[in-house]
Amino acid sequence: MKKRGLATAVLAASAVGAAGFGWLESATGGFLPGLLAHGCLAATIGGLADWFAVTAIFRKPLGISYRTEILRRNRPRIMRALAEFSGSDLLSREHVMESLSGQDFSEMLAKYLVERGGRERLYALADAAFTRGMETLDMRSVAAVLEPSIRRVFSDIRLDEMADDALASALSPKTRERILHALAPIARRVWGDEELQSMLLASIGNIREAYIGDKTMRASLFDMEELSDERLLARLNEYVETWTGELEAGEGELYARFSEWLDAFLRGGERREQLAAAVRRWQNEQVETADVAGRLTQGLELLRKNCLLSWRQKLRAYLERRIESFLSDAEARASFNAWVLRWFDNLLAVHHAELPQMMERQLAKMTDDELVELVESRVEDDLQMIRINGAVVGSVVGMLLYLLTMAAERAWA
Repeated sequence: MKKRGLATAVLAASAVGAAGFGWLESATGGFLPGLLAHGCLAATIGGLADWFAVTAIFRKPLGISYRTEILRRNRPRIMRALAEFSGSDLLSREHVMESLSGQDFSEMLAKYLVERGGRERLYALADAAFTRGMETLDMRSVAAVLEPSIRRVFSDIRLDEMADDALASALSPKTRERILHALAPIARRVWGDEELQSMLLASIGNIREAYIGDKTMRASLFDMEELSDERLLARLNEYVETWTGELEAGEGELYARFSEWLDAFLRGGERREQLAAAVRRWQNEQVETADVAGRLTQGLELLRKNCLLSWRQKLRAYLERRIESFLSDAEARASFNAWVLRWFDNLLAVHHAELPQMMERQLAKMTDDELVELVESRVEDDLQMIRINGAVVGSVVGMLLYLLTMAAERAWA
């Protein structure tokens, strides 16, 4: 608005100068008044021409409708071009990934763990998930699977090997569904934590500022799409809500991946060996017991009751080691950064084709006046400088032509 006033003032000064110096030239016939009069006249003509051109982009100058209001008349074509341009260039997969590559996600995570209380929240999440999983594990189902085999080969069976089969049977899709279903509300509470949301909002702002930089068009496209930091965070929350919904519903790609990971985790490692050792000791004492299923159920329930606390402590110790390793290991942090970038890249690969349609739908919601106001506000200063430059260049050209005319007249005389 300041430059518009300046451009209008320059135009008005040029017109006043042309009239004043023109009168002075006619009265005195002096060289300097004539030079200034021709310079001001040319500046007025140039300024008026540029004012007409700039105004014609957005509205009808002097009520002239022929080839004016360019933005309104060509809105459909402009919207399609902007949508295609945003998807193929400004918001292209390569440009987005280039901007994200400059972010240190491992440093963000480290700050969350160390400065924002993330470490304790992670402990609480893992403890709640593990405890819930152990509490919902149906020990009767485990015993029911084992009982027929124990009764059939009670004297010479390797019960430690059967324990693996029993564990695999207990980890049925239904059981995994219960565990993952229990994770959903816990994950939702942690994700909705105010501290975490505040950190995510700040990170989104940093990423967006790094991406936009001094690019006016990028900022305009973000404004057209109404992609404020809060809106971007809201969309991210929508994705998380969709994922937790998949866990609760027991279906979807994320549920399938978690289910496979849980199955693989619980089938191997130290816990498997510990279970086998415990079963071998128990076999020597209990293999002759008549109520195999009942005693086995009681034993498993007792094991869960007596060892759950120690298992939770071991889980916390394991997480502490992993966090300390992450904070101190540059290679682990680099690996985390690479994983986050791959995740974003995969997400863009799936959804990037939707960006032009999203942009076009968002633009379609805007009225003509809103679109004109938005575009004009972004390029106002540059357009008004065209008017100012037109007046300046016109004045210089006008004075040069006057000098050339005077020189030609004198030479001819």
